[in-house]
Amino acid sequence: MNKKHNNNSTNCNTNRRKLIAAGLVSSLLPMTTAGAASRGRNIVYPERSLSLYNVHTGEKNNVVYWSEGKYVGSGLNEINWILRDFRTSEIKAIDPRLLNILYLLTRTLETEKPVLVLSAFRSKKTNDMLRKTTEGVAKRSFHMAGKAIDIRIPRVETSDIQRAALRLSGGGVGYYPRSNFVHLDSGPVRTW
Repeated sequence: MNKKHNNNSTNCNTNRRKLIAAGLVSSLLPMTTAGAASRGRNIVYPERSLSLYNVHTGEKNNVVYWSEGKYVGSGLNEINWILRDFRTSEIKAIDPRLLNILYLLTRTLETEKPVLVLSAFRSKKTNDMLRKTTEGVAKRSFHMAGKAIDIRIPRVETSDIQRAALRLSGGGVGYYPRSNFVHLDSGPVRTW
């Protein structure tokens, strides 16, 4: 009987991790939040923050984007600014699900190093220009929707970033070892 309980517990934890990584559990919160709140328990929501460094603009910031059980508007605005199209200065709201994938990735890798941002939001103009000059740029890139980011992390091997991202199963993961970066997006789970 104990063995059966342990297997169920393990399966439950594994399934919960998969659901969290896929963004299917509401904003990464415990599934029992509503029940606990109705019984009058105090719930502590961990803050979520990202340390970002835009390699093109030199801007660096450690931004809290989730606190006390909700997204922080000013934090999201800061992230939108840092992840703007640096060529045109156009800003697009970055998909919070992408931020959660990035947050989980940094926690999985157990790193406090800033995420080096090579590309995030791209305007149509920038995407069209890159399609003419760079191999592999999609016509309908998730970057144009604020749902993709290309990253490196100091002192973390690109292959380790890729493996950790694949384990999360949160969206698309592209591995570019020759260019030394990993593409993450909040689209369907796929890899290349």
